Amino acid sequence: MTAKPMTEDYVPLFPWMGVLFLGIALGHLLVRSDFRAIAPLARLPRGLAWLGRHSLAVYLLHQPVLFGVLWLATRA
Repeated sequence: MTAKPMTEDYVPLFPWMGVLFLGIALGHLLVRSDFRAIAPLARLPRGLAWLGRHSLAVYLLHQPVLFGVLWLATRA
């Protein structure tokens, strides 16, 4: 393709298939090694684990705060 179509939701398939295949290969390597390469990440602080478990609530709560800060910043 020489020019991108007028639509904004067009994403060429073939460049991203390489990323997909790399991810699949990495997943297979991790499974074969019993996830030893990422074992240190299991010791993340509890706060990060809590944020990950409650990501929707964190997202919904930070939105009004973010808009409030932006509103105050534009008022000054």
